[in-house]
Amino acid sequence: MLAIEARAMAAMRAHAEETFPEECCGALFVTPEGHVVRRMTNVQNALHAADPSAHPRDARTAYQMDPRELFEVNRDGDRPGWRIMLFYHSHPSHGVYFSPTDKARALWGEPDGEPEPAYPGVAYVVISVYEHTVRDVRAYAWNVDARDFEEVVVRVA
Repeated sequence: MLAIEARAMAAMRAHAEETFPEECCGALFVTPEGHVVRRMTNVQNALHAADPSAHPRDARTAYQMDPRELFEVNRDGDRPGWRIMLFYHSHPSHGVYFSPTDKARALWGEPDGEPEPAYPGVAYVVISVYEHTVRDVRAYAWNVDARDFEEVVVRVA
C-alpha cells in the first residue's frame, strides 16, 4: 500500500489537469514536515523539436524529466530527513497503466544481466486525465520476488 497525504495527492492531480493535453511529471518527497510535491518540467517537446527522428513522440504522449531538475530531486532526496517516495506522470486522454516505456525508464542494468529498479523503494504513480479532469490514479512498485513492477493500492491519508 502507498499512503499519500491528501494535499500532496491534490497537488499531483492539479498538475496533471493543468498540463492537459500534455503529460506532466514530478516527484514526491517524504520530509520531516510531511509530503512535498516537486513539479518537474517535461522537456519532451524540446527533444522532439530538436530531433524528431530520435524523439518521435511529443509531450502529448511522452515525458522526459528535465535532467537538471532530476539532479536536484536526487540531491534533495539526500537531505537529512528527506527521501524520494515516488515519481509521477500523467496519461492525457488515456487510461492508467505502467507502459513498457515507463517500466524501461524505471529500471537499469546490463543487457545480459537482471534489471534492477533505478530507484529502489520508490513507487511510480500514473494519473489518467481527460479534458482537464483526473479520472484515475494508480501506483506501481517493484516486487522483489516477481522481479517486476506491480500495481499497489493507493490510500489518500
